[in-house]
Amino acid sequence: MRSFEFIRRLSLTHRLLALTLVASVPGLLALAYNAFDLRKTRYAEVHAEALRNTQLAVAELDQIFAGIKGVLHAVAQAAEVRQADAAACSRYVMRVRDGLQALTSILIMNPDGSVRCFSEAPSSSANLADRPYFQDVLKNRTFAVGTYTASRVSNRNLVPVALPLVENGTVTGVVMAGLNLQWLGRQLSERGIARGGAITVADRDGIIVAREPAPETYIGTRIAPSGIGFVAAPAAGSAEIESPDGTTRIAGYVPAALTPFGFYVSTGISRDEVLRPIDEATRRSLLVFSLGSLVALVLAWLVGEGIIRQPLMKVVATAEAWRRGHDMARTGIIDRGDEIGLLGQTFDRLMDESQQRAIERETEEARRDILVHELAHRVKNTLATVQSIASLSFRHSQGPDALRGFQDRLQALVRSHDLLTQRNWEHADITDIMKVSLAPLQGDKSHRFALFGPAVDLPPTSAVPVAMIVHELCTNAMKYGALSNDRGTVTLRWSATPDARGTAVSMTWSEAGGPPVERPQQEGFGSRLIANLTRQMHGGVEVRYPPSGLVCHLKFVAPEAEPRTASATG
Repeated sequence: MRSFEFIRRLSLTHRLLALTLVASVPGLLALAYNAFDLRKTRYAEVHAEALRNTQLAVAELDQIFAGIKGVLHAVAQAAEVRQADAAACSRYVMRVRDGLQALTSILIMNPDGSVRCFSEAPSSSANLADRPYFQDVLKNRTFAVGTYTASRVSNRNLVPVALPLVENGTVTGVVMAGLNLQWLGRQLSERGIARGGAITVADRDGIIVAREPAPETYIGTRIAPSGIGFVAAPAAGSAEIESPDGTTRIAGYVPAALTPFGFYVSTGISRDEVLRPIDEATRRSLLVFSLGSLVALVLAWLVGEGIIRQPLMKVVATAEAWRRGHDMARTGIIDRGDEIGLLGQTFDRLMDESQQRAIERETEEARRDILVHELAHRVKNTLATVQSIASLSFRHSQGPDALRGFQDRLQALVRSHDLLTQRNWEHADITDIMKVSLAPLQGDKSHRFALFGPAVDLPPTSAVPVAMIVHELCTNAMKYGALSNDRGTVTLRWSATPDARGTAVSMTWSEAGGPPVERPQQEGFGSRLIANLTRQMHGGVEVRYPPSGLVCHLKFVAPEAEPRTASATG
């Protein structure tokens, strides 16, 4: 309560300052949210990017091992290797090794693990029968990649690769080579590494065989505890890892079991390098926001004192003068287009508008009188029309058929009135009148009607009779004409020409496909109704009965719609 009372006692200027501060809070929250959302989005993008980079690295390494496999296969096919001459075999593998930077040495091993020939010496007493990769080659007869090891033959740290030498379905030896880890590192370095990024290749035991940057520090060491679990993970993925060099990286990884060559591959992107532009942009935004808020407070102070408070006090003084009975008092604020100017101008117009409202009340009363008179006139005309329809319908028959025909004609009258009501009883297009009149038949017989003619605006005095005429023609066609079977069709054409009294309309109803027609012996109700309605519209009707179907040609004049006065239309 005390805080509320304190707010009530604040001046307008102080309230503007408080409002400015409050208004800045959503902007600050939006800025914080945008920064958070941007970091979150970028974080997810980097995770996906790291995994893509890793998969590309796996593909490049797969090509490297495929090339090495091809070299070993070529060596295995050489005649010097398959012969028993160890000296010739050694000279051959020496020549091959001299042309390859990817391999440190090439050996041809016997099935018992002894060295048959060696690219760096004529012979060696080392035996590799106990090496797991050597046993895998003999067992599976396929290309195998070993783990990081110190070679017993060359005393180098390398990754051995091996391919069986098969003759006549029997393994007669093993072609082996050592992968040059320095060369492998150069290949990884040449593919490009982003600032703060890293790429790591490790064997199935988690021993690093290639690493960029700083390969001399990490090759031969085990992957850090934060990443060792990913070596044997069930699926590829990405994670945030704290590297031994102290850099936090978002790393994508592919476990050793999921690469074609059996090595773990990981590429990392420095989190700080990725998020640094976002953090710098956020700091700049906060600085600009703070400066903007300070400028807004200064402007609020100036506006509150000079632009708002003084004019409002002038409005208050004018209101006090009105309260004391000085009706001619005015604020005189006429040169401002803002809310305060609007307030002052509203005060100045108040008395004039009071008089204007009195005049408008008188006008509204006159308008209501006119509308009541017009409504009475329309009701009178409608009742006269209903009386005429009833007189004609029951003149020669009072049975159920006469009653049903009377009800159908009333429905046609109702539909035409609905259409005119939608048009404010000003006019209706002849096409709309046709569609409304044919509406009861449109459900299952719409394909049997064809309407052709221009747009013609009909006043109510013409719209209602035309609707009644089309209804009578439909009724006759359903009873005796084209619509009494499943094949007949009706074509309704009309044309319009200017006339001194309005618009002269010529309309032709043509039936086809129905039963043969003959001229009736006596004139029926429908014919009399059509003739009467046509005469009311200063026209005439001509009916012909060719065997192909009834043809009814009507002419009438539609007068121009009389403009409604403002007092009548509102």
